[in-house]
Amino acid sequence: MAAKRGYRIGIDTGGTFTDVVCVRSDTGEVFTTKTPTTPSDYSEGLLEGIRKIMADVKIRPHQVIGVYHGTTVATNAILERRFENLGLILTKGFRHMLELGRGAQFSSGGNFASALLNRPPDALVPPERIAEVDERLSASGEVLRSLSKEEAEEKARWFREQDIGSVGICLLHAYANPTHEKILLDAFASQFPECFVSISSEVIPEPGEYERAVTTLLDASIKPRIKAYLEKSSGRIEETLGEVPFLVMKSNGGVSTAREVAKKPIGTVLSGPAAGALSAAFLGSISGHDRLITLDGGGTSTDIAVIENGEAKRGTHHQLDEFTIRLPMIDVVTTGTGGGSIAWQSQEGRLRVGPRSAGADPGPVCYGMGGESPTVTDANLVLARSPLHLAGGEVKLNKALAMRAMRQLSGPFGLDPHEMASGVVEIAAWNQAHAIRQATVQRGISPRDYALMAFGGSGPLTAGLVAEILGIETVIVPPFAGMTSAFGLEVVDLVNDHSTPHYQSEDKPDSDALSSAFEILEGEADDGLALEGIQPHRRMLRRAVDIRYQGEAHELEVDFPSGYLSPQVLVAVMERFHLLYRQRFTHNYKGKRPAEIVHLRVTGVGLTEPPNLPLLPVGDESAEDAYKGARLVWFAETDGFIDTPIYYRERLAEGNLILGPAVVESFGSTTVIFPRQEARVDRYGNLMIRFRTEMAKRGERAGRATGLHGVGSNY
Repeated sequence: MAAKRGYRIGIDTGGTFTDVVCVRSDTGEVFTTKTPTTPSDYSEGLLEGIRKIMADVKIRPHQVIGVYHGTTVATNAILERRFENLGLILTKGFRHMLELGRGAQFSSGGNFASALLNRPPDALVPPERIAEVDERLSASGEVLRSLSKEEAEEKARWFREQDIGSVGICLLHAYANPTHEKILLDAFASQFPECFVSISSEVIPEPGEYERAVTTLLDASIKPRIKAYLEKSSGRIEETLGEVPFLVMKSNGGVSTAREVAKKPIGTVLSGPAAGALSAAFLGSISGHDRLITLDGGGTSTDIAVIENGEAKRGTHHQLDEFTIRLPMIDVVTTGTGGGSIAWQSQEGRLRVGPRSAGADPGPVCYGMGGESPTVTDANLVLARSPLHLAGGEVKLNKALAMRAMRQLSGPFGLDPHEMASGVVEIAAWNQAHAIRQATVQRGISPRDYALMAFGGSGPLTAGLVAEILGIETVIVPPFAGMTSAFGLEVVDLVNDHSTPHYQSEDKPDSDALSSAFEILEGEADDGLALEGIQPHRRMLRRAVDIRYQGEAHELEVDFPSGYLSPQVLVAVMERFHLLYRQRFTHNYKGKRPAEIVHLRVTGVGLTEPPNLPLLPVGDESAEDAYKGARLVWFAETDGFIDTPIYYRERLAEGNLILGPAVVESFGSTTVIFPRQEARVDRYGNLMIRFRTEMAKRGERAGRATGLHGVGSNY
């Protein structure tokens, strides 16, 4: 993937808008636009975004050198829960595994009594659509009872007769030996080739039968839709641009060809948030900030990720709705608070914000499309923090409708509509702060040691409040903040993950066996990159291991050095595990219980050429050239409306200083600088927001926020 002159187009399809970023490879110049998402056929919105950016920048088809795409199609397909045409094959005796699951699972605010009263979620596949095969493997992969070809073909014909078009196959211990699953795969190819089949040994070859089965089933369920979407999108791109690379973002922080993604589409779940985290890591690194917490605020939700040493943290478990997906992916915590989150009164008389959302249709009340319940977007409009239009004027907002909805909500509380709107925004900020605590404090990380990077359509509107709640002293709002996730597609590498079970105890180290196992994985990763057309000098291999204490069921992923594996290296890795365990759980069992390696991972990375962003022109402290005008904006700190300057984001220069209160507007998002804050513009166009006054004053505001929080918040 060597550098080539031309234009790279990154497209992030969201629930409301499809964001487009185009980078000119030789100059690093960035162009952005938005277009409405088309849920009835996502490929139409994708192509419209390509056509729009090409028209705006005056690009000819032959000048496009690559299209990079982040999509929510897989996520939406799962959330819509269309599993009626889904079947499963298990080892004999395990028919009810999905119903048993992991036993009772409690929410953070739940208890045992409520868990008993609540009906557990339905299994992905009911028992009548599950077939069992008479086979058995040991945990080491030894064949204890063979699977016959005749039985495999009989099961494939049974699913054909039942007209079940998607089937997941998850046999006991298949991660250690895929032979029997491949016999079944061959049987479907001969007896029922129209069926979409996923086998666990290819989707996620790791122990943990329940999570492996769920992940495999979800992969099978979304294959028909993802395959159709990618084929249609690829065809339309080829018609428009000719033969140009079309790469799709994956949740692990890399891209792959549409052909490869269609084979395992579950890897694209949460690809948009992953792109946002990568974008933040890149933008933070070039501007000297390698420890970040991201606040990616969209229309329906806000995504939180932690950037450490310039890299987004990764994990192997992620919760999507009620499903635990086990795959290597960027570690993202999602909260149901975004611009479209609905504000409502609970039965207890408390004010709640989210997780219910107005979505794209009908959208917030101010969209004038039939929405009746006030949202966070309506609240910001009532407070005059948002402009009267979005996306450069394409979306007009009706403030009168928003005010009427807010007045109806505020009546039972006996509050002025503006006070109610302020409370809605403040509770939204508390919800986002709680999600950040989940991603940091609950994992042994202090958010005060990080800067908060806010982007997305709604993130920069509340970031100042979130930082104040958490004691974070610096907020960074990157350039083209509304399209930051789409920009992440311009800096992403090609990434493939390879893993294998490997058991080794701390008290019986075997560096030779470990080295041999890593060599096999690295060979697979290198071959995979070669098949993707990556030249040897642009390939990089990363090692990691999953380690746990003996007797425990959960592991921590620990980076593993490349190169020669000496006994001293293995000791150092174990010491790193003990330290990480203490950071996460405040204690460890070093010297009391041996740690054991249970899994090896190798990530193959095909390095791309990141854009060389141009620097802003140098200015002085005065932001007069970017001054747009002023309007009355409501702030709790000023006890109401105050005359507030408004600035054009695109006209700011390096060194400009903006004192709060102020509002900075751009094509894709709006940034609020609160009264006790100031923002300075750095050479890359980042808004660096800090508090002007002693942070002790934060306590006064936190107390006031907690008062509202106590009588009407979500927590």
